[in-house]
Amino acid sequence: MDLAGGSMQLMIPAASGTPATLRFTFSLEKLEPSAALRLLRIYERIAVGGAFEVRASAGAIGGGDLPPRPEAARQEAARLAEYLQDLDVVQRHCEQYFLVPAELTPTDRISLRMARLLIQGHCVISPFLPRARFTLNGQDSPAVRALLSGEPHAIQSGAPMCVITVAGRHLDLGPVRSYHPHITVDEEDGRQALAALETGRGDGCEVTVRPVDGECFRLLLQNTTPRDGWTPVPLELPGFPEPR
Repeated sequence: MDLAGGSMQLMIPAASGTPATLRFTFSLEKLEPSAALRLLRIYERIAVGGAFEVRASAGAIGGGDLPPRPEAARQEAARLAEYLQDLDVVQRHCEQYFLVPAELTPTDRISLRMARLLIQGHCVISPFLPRARFTLNGQDSPAVRALLSGEPHAIQSGAPMCVITVAGRHLDLGPVRSYHPHITVDEEDGRQALAALETGRGDGCEVTVRPVDGECFRLLLQNTTPRDGWTPVPLELPGFPEPR
């Protein structure tokens, strides 16, 4: 039996009573994520092993027992299935469809998982946002001066686009908000901004802010219903450390 990207062969021995064997081969090249995922689901069922039977309209035409595949192979298939699911969700959201990339960088993989979680309404920590740059509007207040003096503060901002790159393709997830409950201003930037405020020239001053303790900013898409507010969920990517 031929499938898009795969082939399943049932070999029935001529000798009566001899069990049949089943062979399944596939390749994910030149397939869209949904088609690739269908093939992988077939492989996962076969990889578990156990008895099988092939039936036609006239009844059973063969059967046998499949040996289970090694645990490492099954885990690798599960990781690949998660990747294909992530890619499918993001493509549908962005309405940009392309074939499964032959290669993916670690940065692309992290971005793809972050994107899927954001689309599903979760808050995620972005390891790519350890700092941010803000422009002051000249407003002077005790809170602004406390922040510029190095006192930790919460901060939230928005951007009209959240673009990720996957295999060289740019995918826009839509408007996004960033947040962290405790950020501080870089010392030199804060000193210069305070001096500018003293002379009434604070409008246009740029400062760099960083979450405390080496943490990174949290993200939420604006056009989704948050599930847990600003409480981040883990990425749960095997082989990658969780951002904090």
